[in-house]
Amino acid sequence: MRNIEQRILRGIGIIALVLVLGACSTRQESQNTGQGSSSRTSRVDASYQKALDDLQNDAPQQAYSRLEKEADKGFKNNKAAILYRNLGYLLTAKKAVTENKLSKAGEYLAKLDNVNTPKGLVKQINAVKKEYQSVKLARVYYAEIGDYYNSQKISAAGGSLEALKSLPSRYQAVAAYQAKAQKYENLITQAQATSTDTAATSSSDTTQNSSAAATSASSAATQSTGSGYTNARNSKIVSSEYEKKTGSSISSATNSQVSSVAKSLTDAEVLDRFRAAAGIPQEAGDQYYVQKTDSDNYQIEIRHTSLIIQQFRI
Repeated sequence: MRNIEQRILRGIGIIALVLVLGACSTRQESQNTGQGSSSRTSRVDASYQKALDDLQNDAPQQAYSRLEKEADKGFKNNKAAILYRNLGYLLTAKKAVTENKLSKAGEYLAKLDNVNTPKGLVKQINAVKKEYQSVKLARVYYAEIGDYYNSQKISAAGGSLEALKSLPSRYQAVAAYQAKAQKYENLITQAQATSTDTAATSSSDTTQNSSAAATSASSAATQSTGSGYTNARNSKIVSSEYEKKTGSSISSATNSQVSSVAKSLTDAEVLDRFRAAAGIPQEAGDQYYVQKTDSDNYQIEIRHTSLIIQQFRI
């Protein structure tokens, strides 16, 4: 009987020892797991901070690669996960803009419309949006050059060519359009030179011919219309009015948009009264822009070979 009791007690002791050892093992594993999780969280946090530094240093690809190393294991840091996702959108949009795939670029930029933090990411988004807008304008200007030239609207074609050349050539797609447009530069120059020579010859050979006078007037009007695009685009009043109406710089406007604003700044009655009061003669090629500053005053800008701005009181 005593042997049986001893065996029972020994068995109970073994079971208790096993339970104690098991509990210790579980506790150790839990501690190891907690330490591992804490270590990983610290590593992800560090990667996130370094990614923010990369963005401030204009290195979004490096920021994305840094976070990509942590992405496969799953993010514990929600900010890091969101930044990683948005960086993916940004880099996809950037690549599409560079390759002149504007529809795809617009699609991915739209996913970033509501992003307002962190500041480094917003900075990179704005940079890509600026490139996107420049490439869109380059595409429009290049198409305008061909359309105007083929329609024999040489001055308008020249205006669109100058607008295209004014865009930042550091953007790959813009530079490509500028290179393609070079073939038109010589054609436009030649066409303008031919038009000028023809007008000069016609004027000198037919000084007593009334029909030649009409031709000369028509040529002067054509030249005036052509210079109008350049004058309007360089006008302080037109530029100010365009920015007031659209919130954008006139440098990004198409010729038709510039023309529309310029037409709205024409007031024949005010100009007649201004010429009568100021005694300034109107010369061929002059462009006048009228802007009302208050109930009694107008600002009149005259663009010719030089710039004159007059304040005129009604």
